[in-house]
Amino acid sequence: MASIKDVAKQAGVGIATVSRVINYSGYVKKETREKVEKVIAELEFKPNEIARSMTKQKNGIVAFIIPNSTHLFFGELVHFVEQELFEYGYKLMVCNSSEKIEKELVYLEMLKNNRVDAVVLLTNNDIEDYLDKKLPLISFDRRFKDVPYVASDNYAGGIMAAKYLIESGCKNLMFIGDDAQGETTSVITEVSNRRLGFMEFAKDKGLTDVINVEYPLGDYVKIPYDIHKRIGEHVDVDGIFCISDAVAAEVVTELEKRGRKVPEDVKVVGFDGGRSFINLGKSITSIGQNPKKIAEAIGKMINAYYEKEPITNQIIPIYFFKGDTA
Repeated sequence: MASIKDVAKQAGVGIATVSRVINYSGYVKKETREKVEKVIAELEFKPNEIARSMTKQKNGIVAFIIPNSTHLFFGELVHFVEQELFEYGYKLMVCNSSEKIEKELVYLEMLKNNRVDAVVLLTNNDIEDYLDKKLPLISFDRRFKDVPYVASDNYAGGIMAAKYLIESGCKNLMFIGDDAQGETTSVITEVSNRRLGFMEFAKDKGLTDVINVEYPLGDYVKIPYDIHKRIGEHVDVDGIFCISDAVAAEVVTELEKRGRKVPEDVKVVGFDGGRSFINLGKSITSIGQNPKKIAEAIGKMINAYYEKEPITNQIIPIYFFKGDTA
C-alpha cells in the first residue's frame, strides 16, 4: 500500500504539501494541487493514511530561541527557518531572549509540556543542565552533549580570512572577537573555530605574533572602550579579522576616526556575509554564512525526529564576499 512518502516523492513535493492538499489546509498552488491529486489517484493512496502519518506532529509549532533579533544575520536566519519549517507543516515561534536565561527556560518548559513540537537553540547561556535531551532539540553554533547541532564551517572561514589578508600583503594581523568562552567557561561553541582557523593558518605561514583581542560576550554592536584603545595602540596592524560583520563595522568606523584608511592602510574582514550597516559608506569584506542552507538542515533534522530517522550534526559550507574593506 502506498504511503504519504511515496506520494510526496512521486509528485516531487514535501510531505506537508500532500497533507495540505488532502485536508484543504493552507495554500497550495493550483498546478501543484492538481499534480498531487493525480499521483494520489495513480497510487490509490487513501486519505486515512494521511491522518496516521501526521499524528507524529503534535501542534505544528517550533520555537526558535535567538539572543538578539536586531542582529542582521540572526534576522535573516529566522526568515529562512520560518520558510523551511512551513514546508514541513510547522509554524515558527520566535523568542528574542536578549541573552536572558530565564526567557530561554520558559520556552524549554513549553517543549516539556508539549506546547511546542521542537526547540531550536541559539544561545550563549550555560543551560546544559536544563535540557531534556529526550525531546526534539536542535542547536545552532553551540555544542551540548547528546544534542544535534547545525553550524557553518567556522574553522574554514577563519582560514579563508587569514589566507586572503596574507595574500593581500598584510604582515601584522589582529583578531577581534568574544569567542573564547569554550576556554574560559563551560560553554562550548563552534564560533571559536573562527579564531582557531585564523590563528593556526597565520602561524603556519610564519606569522606567530597575531594579536588576539577579546571583549565581553554578547556585546554584538558596541565594542567597549578598551577595544578601541587596543586598536589605537597597535598602529602597525594592517589586517584585522573580526568575529562578525557588526564588529567589523565598528572597527572600520574607529580606524577611520583615527585617520587610518580602510582598506588602503588596514584591511578588515568580517564574518556573516557582508550584510549592510547604516552610515558605514562601504560594504564589508566578509566570510559568508548561508542562512538558507542552515535552515534546510534544521528543517530536515526536526522532520527526522518525527520520522524516527538518524540525525547527524551538519556543517554548512561558507563563502567569501569581496566587499570594500579588504
